[in-house]
Amino acid sequence: MQCAGLVTPRGVSKLAQSSVIESIRGARIHSPLGFILRIESRKPRAHVIDRRSHDLALFESAVDAGAEPLLGTRLQGIRVVRGAVEASVEAESVGRRIEARMIIGADGHRSACREAAGLAGARHMLRGIQVELKGVDSDPDTVDIFLGKKVAPGFFAWSIPAGDLTRVGLCTWGKEHPPASYLRKMLRRPEFSGAVEVSRSSGKIPLGPVKSAVGKGIMLVGDAACHAKPLSGGGVYTGIKGAELCAGVASQHLKDDGETSLHAYDDLWKNSFGTELVRAFRIRKVFLALSDSKMDRALRMFDNPDVRQLIEERGDIDYPSALSKNVLKLAPKLAQFSPQLIKSLL
Repeated sequence: MQCAGLVTPRGVSKLAQSSVIESIRGARIHSPLGFILRIESRKPRAHVIDRRSHDLALFESAVDAGAEPLLGTRLQGIRVVRGAVEASVEAESVGRRIEARMIIGADGHRSACREAAGLAGARHMLRGIQVELKGVDSDPDTVDIFLGKKVAPGFFAWSIPAGDLTRVGLCTWGKEHPPASYLRKMLRRPEFSGAVEVSRSSGKIPLGPVKSAVGKGIMLVGDAACHAKPLSGGGVYTGIKGAELCAGVASQHLKDDGETSLHAYDDLWKNSFGTELVRAFRIRKVFLALSDSKMDRALRMFDNPDVRQLIEERGDIDYPSALSKNVLKLAPKLAQFSPQLIKSLL
């Protein structure tokens, strides 16, 4: 399982509420030079979920609704044939072909469905690694975020409480920065050095929304559609929301015999969260250009009491750019880091 499991309340499927382990009210953001920005809300702003039980609940509900699972089956390829979509699969060394009126590709960052549809891939690809540790003395309602080019170049590191365990991980951008080497340094920190590693996972996160998630007879959701959030790397909320929108279009397309175009899905996801992905990707570009000293200076500007209160009361990790205009009014010096970007956000 390749997930830190930190999602907003809206990101937890109604079918999997039992997967919530912790509720998060606060965050400590560590600058590269040692400054710590503390954010604390009166009510939970995020949940930590057990992603395995979350996905299992979704799987079981799909089966209950009539889906036919093909366990132990590997997809070999997809092609469009005579107005239909054909998938070649293999199970126990036996191949077969499945023909359908459409295929919904939820097959991750290396999506065979995206390749078959001839759609563009991610503009940035993060590489991540995470361990679950036992024996960390951490606050059950607070996450820690660590910034800096020596900590996690191109992204950030995290420590997330998850019941008896603590999830510690990071992502990097660029082949010259292997995430495992940075994680080894991270685990030498005093708060983690005496803990016991229980599990380890790694994976990639595609960033940068594509112009279209629809090809001939094919629709994409989640990481296959590059719908991960550029600032946090999270993809549970956009994956679930995209799936709901995609399912609605697919259902109507089948009911009216194709009168409803599959491209209606593009309009829906762009209106729902696509604009936020574009804006967040612009902010990410500024983040990448900041030196450690500038990053420290920017974080200290957020330590304005009015700015902290705004974030604590209205902050939203699914739509982080929504507060940009109000934050800039309260901390106008932030504009010095990228005047052109600030103008586009306003």
